[in-house]
Amino acid sequence: MPQGASLSATLNYQLTDFATGHMNDLKAAYDYAERICPTVRVPGSHGQYKKFDDVNSFQTYNTARAMGADPTRIEFAAEDEFYNCTPQALEVTVDEEERRQAGENNAVAQQLLDEGKIKAVLNAAALSYAYKRTNYVISNTTPIANRGNFSNPNIDPIDQIDEQLDALSLACGSINFLKVTMDVSAWRTIRSHPLVKKRLVGVQVSEISVEQLKTMLLFPVDLMVASISYTGTNQGPVGGSGPSAGEQSGKKRLLAGNILVHYSAPDPTLYDPSAFKCFVAGQSNVQGVRSYMAPNGLYGGHIVDWSEDIEQTSQVAMVRLQLS
Repeated sequence: MPQGASLSATLNYQLTDFATGHMNDLKAAYDYAERICPTVRVPGSHGQYKKFDDVNSFQTYNTARAMGADPTRIEFAAEDEFYNCTPQALEVTVDEEERRQAGENNAVAQQLLDEGKIKAVLNAAALSYAYKRTNYVISNTTPIANRGNFSNPNIDPIDQIDEQLDALSLACGSINFLKVTMDVSAWRTIRSHPLVKKRLVGVQVSEISVEQLKTMLLFPVDLMVASISYTGTNQGPVGGSGPSAGEQSGKKRLLAGNILVHYSAPDPTLYDPSAFKCFVAGQSNVQGVRSYMAPNGLYGGHIVDWSEDIEQTSQVAMVRLQLS
């Protein structure tokens, strides 16, 4: 919305309903983002959560109680931290000339124009949603030293992934809710590795499948090969010549060359030790579509907005292998 606009944006119920339906078409991006950094709904923009930074987060208790004695109290081996959800928003404009070209008296054409604009802004929101969470996760997980060197034909990728699954299951006290998430480039490296192929029983001409990889691992896990790409932008030269800030720098893959082995509880709350969480105020990431008309009457706009805060909530619940 332009600065100094005198009219506030009002909720557009029809486009909000359309947006809710279209978000189902963006399921792949949302599923990937929710897997590595699940959403936790919170009642307000500011509050406390538990941060689990040691293996005692997964402790067991003696539940026996003597007659007249107090019950065993669950102690959270965690610190109280604060989340602070900050406003997020994306906007798309519709020029009055676009409306004239679509046919000012054609209600169907006008609706399709608005829906096309909403699709564009929601696609951007979904990709930004996955991009932001991936960047935060990668920035806050240190790669395991001397691991991920899968370009070496004498290093078995399965052994290294099994090693991390074993360590994580020990730290978490369970093999339940453990996940392995990798991008296409990592999957391509693994499936063509000679020591992985050697594990195949019998004669197989084709490369291994994702389902076969699951059977090769230490125990059954939820495995995802993510294929989500984005167009990178340069931040501008740091002195000297180079591309300008904001200039496109080609297609890139989210999670490129990385494998995440992580614990993620279903239906996460403020109190479970999932590795990362995104605290969101309200009922959904996109609260609704609001529309406005600019004071000069030359264009209108549609806005989607929400409020969120991404936090690392457990340092022991995720490990990262960086391929080399």
